[in-house]
Formats: sequence, C-alpha cells, structure tokens
Amino acid sequence: MNTDESTARGPDGDSSDHGDRNADVPAEGLRPGHGARPSWDLFRAARLLPLVTVAAWIITIFVPILDSGNADGPRITITSLGDSPLDPEYLNPGFIAIWVLIVVFALLPWLFGAEQWWSAAAILFGAVILLGLAAAVINPPFLMWDGQTDDGMPTGGMEVVRPDFGFVLCAIGGFALGASGFCGWIGGQRLKHRAAA
Repeated sequence: MNTDESTARGPDGDSSDHGDRNADVPAEGLRPGHGARPSWDLFRAARLLPLVTVAAWIITIFVPILDSGNADGPRITITSLGDSPLDPEYLNPGFIAIWVLIVVFALLPWLFGAEQWWSAAAILFGAVILLGLAAAVINPPFLMWDGQTDDGMPTGGMEVVRPDFGFVLCAIGGFALGASGFCGWIGGQRLKHRAAA
C-alpha cells in the first residue's frame, strides 16, 4: 500500500499525473518548482528583452544614431524618429513604422505569451534592424552642399554621417530583440518535447 503510494509520487511529493498535467500548461502559466524552471526562465527573458529594445529607441530620440558632426555648416543628424525629432516636419514615416513595430513586439509576449510565431518574427525583425545598421555603415547617407562667403568666394563641401553613441544602443536593441525571439523559440520547443515525452 505504502509502496504503491510512493511510486505514484514524484521527487517533490507531487503525484505523477499532476506532473503530466504541467506539460500541457501554457508557457506563461509555468512557475519554478514544477519541473519547468528552465522553460519558465526562457519565457521570462523573452518578455523582458524587448523592453531593452524599447528603452534603446527612447534614448536614441535624443542621442543621435548617425551624425556628421559638422558644427559650422550643414549637418546630418539621424535619430530613431528621423532627421530632427524636435521638428515634426522632419519626422520620417519609415522610422515611425519601426517604432510602432518595436512597441508591438514588446507588448505581444505580455498579452499572449511568447508564441512560436512571435519568436520567429522577433528573430527576423532583430536581424533586419542589425542589417539596417550595417547598411548605414557600408553605404552612409551623405549631403553635398555649396554656398559662398560674404565677399562672393564660393564654398562647398560634403557631409557624411558616422556612427554615434546611439548606433551602439540601437545595435544592443536589435540583439536584444533577436535574443528574445531565440529564448521564446527554445522555450517553446522544450515544452513540446516535455509534452511528447
């Protein structure tokens, strides 16, 4: 009698059928102490890492991502909102779209859990961000300008942007988003394998 009861219980004193039910619990419902600590930690990381991306994009509203650094003439300054975040006329619709996607990616795992489709999309979007940064280094935006001094002497030059501190923050944000996707994907695969075992 006692032997049968002991074999029906797991190492934590839980019944074996209770342990089996944990395999079907959604990722967001798993908690440490139920044999699911690694998966739960991965899903928690998948939820938190996109917030790093959001924080990086907020900071780069004010810290340039790319900057030509010219203090005497025309200057190119690119932030996460476009050429000039303080002037709505120069806001870039493409940059606004990236902003919206980043916020959506940060909210979805909190609302619906780190689903496999979300994880795959986060990996791809993180890679797109990093590729965009790499493209800005390989083929940087530039501006050619001309003018003249007060006495009529022609002047001119070319401004080429260089990565600024915001560039590093955006790279960290891109890596964080991609890493969150990997965490969600691996956590989901572990749940599937445990459920199938």
